[in-house]
Amino acid sequence: MSTLEQTVSMPEALSEEDLSAIHDIPYRSYTREHSPYNPLVREKVLQDLQVSREQIDCGQCKEFGEAVKEIKEKYDLNCKTRYNPSRSGLRT
Repeated sequence: MSTLEQTVSMPEALSEEDLSAIHDIPYRSYTREHSPYNPLVREKVLQDLQVSREQIDCGQCKEFGEAVKEIKEKYDLNCKTRYNPSRSGLRT
C-alpha cells in the first residue's frame, strides 16, 4: 500500500469522536479563547508608536537598505538580488 493510499484510508479507521477532534484542530487556532494573541487596543498602539518615535529621535534606528547591507556583510551573504524600494510597493 502506498503512502498516499495509507493516508487516504486513515480516516476510515478512526472513530467519529477522533475525526471530530482532528477536524477541530485548525479552528481552535483562530478562536479568541485559544489564541495566544491579545486584541489590539488603541492605547497600546499609540504607546508603541510613541516609543518608536522616541527611538527614532534618539537615533536608535537605521534606514532599511543600510541595515540589510550590514547584515549581509556580517554574515557574508552574497545575494544577487538587491532591495529596490520602488518595487516594494511602499510609498516613500
